Amino acid sequence: MPPKRRPYVPKTKGCHECSQRRIHCDRAEPQCKKCTQKGLKCSGLGIRHRFNDGVAARGKWVGKTMDKIYREKQEKLNGDSGATPRRSPCAAQKLMMESLHTLPGDRTRLDPSEGALVHSTASGVVFQSYDAEESTIDEEGIVPSTDIVLFQPFPDTISPEQRNLLLHFSQHIAIEMSAFDGVHNGWRHLILPLAHRDELVMSAVLATAVAHQGLGQLFKNKLQNNLDTLWQPQSSRLYAHAIRGLRERQELVHGNQLSKQSILVTILVLLSAVMVTGCSDFPVIFRMLESAVNAMGGRQGLGEGELPDFIMRQVNKMRVYAAPLLCEQTGMEIISSQRQTAQLLDCLNYTTQQSPEQALVLSSVSDMVEQACDIYLHHAFIDPKCASSPDTVAGMNSIRRVQRFKECLEAFPPGSPVNSVIIWATFVAALDCQLEEHKAYFEGALMQQFARNGFGNVLKGLEQVRQIWRRGAGERWTSMLPHGKVFVM
Repeated sequence: MPPKRRPYVPKTKGCHECSQRRIHCDRAEPQCKKCTQKGLKCSGLGIRHRFNDGVAARGKWVGKTMDKIYREKQEKLNGDSGATPRRSPCAAQKLMMESLHTLPGDRTRLDPSEGALVHSTASGVVFQSYDAEESTIDEEGIVPSTDIVLFQPFPDTISPEQRNLLLHFSQHIAIEMSAFDGVHNGWRHLILPLAHRDELVMSAVLATAVAHQGLGQLFKNKLQNNLDTLWQPQSSRLYAHAIRGLRERQELVHGNQLSKQSILVTILVLLSAVMVTGCSDFPVIFRMLESAVNAMGGRQGLGEGELPDFIMRQVNKMRVYAAPLLCEQTGMEIISSQRQTAQLLDCLNYTTQQSPEQALVLSSVSDMVEQACDIYLHHAFIDPKCASSPDTVAGMNSIRRVQRFKECLEAFPPGSPVNSVIIWATFVAALDCQLEEHKAYFEGALMQQFARNGFGNVLKGLEQVRQIWRRGAGERWTSMLPHGKVFVM
């Protein structure tokens, strides 16, 4: 008997680029993920007009674009029906373009005709395939807090591979360097435009993105046994290129303000690369940052504007976080200084100004950071023999401090966006653990952080925590901490 005919199912059409590649389009808007992943310019799901950016070369539509024609028709229909027009993705993009900040040196804003904005929802799962994600545009809020913003079109000098790496940096690195993501995140809206203009900044950004991508593939393949091989060949080359570029620009620390800003931004991005890989270059790169800031005359030498303010907030924040990881004496001096710790908290206060609805959450984060500083100072100033025994008064007080921190940490839900800014505090509290119950909890907490962000410094930090737990009696973990040469932040 003849075979039974299958029921007719109409084909769901995707973008033109996916059809040319003979693959199923994921139909994400405004650009599909499969094209974005390959660095291709996606034409989207609308009507495709070839050869001409406009609709007609003559007639009543001459000089008008499809967006303008559709908008006029929609406004006419909405006006007839009395309905309130719904904001279209194109309108959201244009509103976003008007509100986007340019670099301090720019006096003109981007013209909508010169470029568009691509929105892509950041993944909540580390190393998840782009194909599995659904990209959406929040038309009501225009720009959700997790939206990723990139400039288009890219310069001709930027290859599709580099474009993909810039997107990866925006989605996975920039989001980790700020308490709450959004248009105020300078790691995206200040650093990425500067990378388009400055080859040195671009090298550092690409090195960080390649390192994070390579690390994700490494752990997907279950090759995490050797933590000394987290650098990949391509990321190592880009990293070395950025270091050489900094050496070639040594004389520019006394140059114009834009050159100074580019140098400091490059070093900050290299520190993020050190965090991604957990490599032992951290002390060298951080001292390079301190030397550059001092040679430039501090904040006054950078001029005024949003970018210098961003740079100094990051420097002040990293200075406090890095101090105990570099030297016990320096750590004690900086963490016990109210002025220095106030500068760290100012960075969180800036985030509160940008996201006032999160003020209560950020207040809890500030409290946890202060608790971690208190834990560090108590251990640094006390007799190590007393602190290492849970039977002594000092040991019992240490257990109480860790228990209090643990209870505060448990109050945050697993998917809280502030998880990225409590890594350092969690790491410090873990170092002071004495009870097996506390050790098991903080070991799990740090592993959850790695599962969330995929940064190698968390793994290296956990490895150091375990070594410190096995230390002999009479040794202070505050004195052992700089031996790890890992930047946990």
